[in-house]
Amino acid sequence: MPAEPTWSRRQLITGLTGLGIAGAITMFGKWPIVTAARDIFGSPVSSGQIHLYALDYYFVPNYMTWRVGDKMEVIFHNQSPTHWHEWTIGRPHPNMQYFQAFGVLNADGWVHDFWDGVAVTLSDPVGVDNFVPHKAKVTYVGPKGPYQISSGGDFSPTLQPGGTLHLSFTVPDKPGIWHYGCFVQQFIHWRTGMRGVINIVRD
Repeated sequence: MPAEPTWSRRQLITGLTGLGIAGAITMFGKWPIVTAARDIFGSPVSSGQIHLYALDYYFVPNYMTWRVGDKMEVIFHNQSPTHWHEWTIGRPHPNMQYFQAFGVLNADGWVHDFWDGVAVTLSDPVGVDNFVPHKAKVTYVGPKGPYQISSGGDFSPTLQPGGTLHLSFTVPDKPGIWHYGCFVQQFIHWRTGMRGVINIVRD
């Protein structure tokens, strides 16, 4: 009968440390590699139906390329079992006057709300905590009640845990880099990494 392997305390600590380092490289070290690959090869254009997942505290995907004039349907899912999450798109605001225990935070969201003047249709609302239409041209499918329409702030659907919402629109002629994120809990979600990038291109 073969002897069972024995592990020394030193081997266990060394092994766990190695796993921790490998995990850190996987989590954090891949971003420069992914960014460099995008710079060289570009990013495939997303069109048609896209699923956007909000988790604690990140988005999947966190980078998309859209083409001006393409018809899109983004199905926004809040996959968190415990947290409310929103999806808002814009260009960052330079005002950093708001103070939190975690440091100075961005007070006002975006200088430019991506959705200003954009025609968007919302459908299949499940677990919508609130929705701020701001200056978008919104069409609601079905009764407005489930959308929990609110005012104030940039265009943003906020979903309860497990919530979903479909957003259908044509990519507007607003080329360049746009950022998206979740500003729930006074921007703490954004600061902890809940953000992404949309590159809008013309043919």
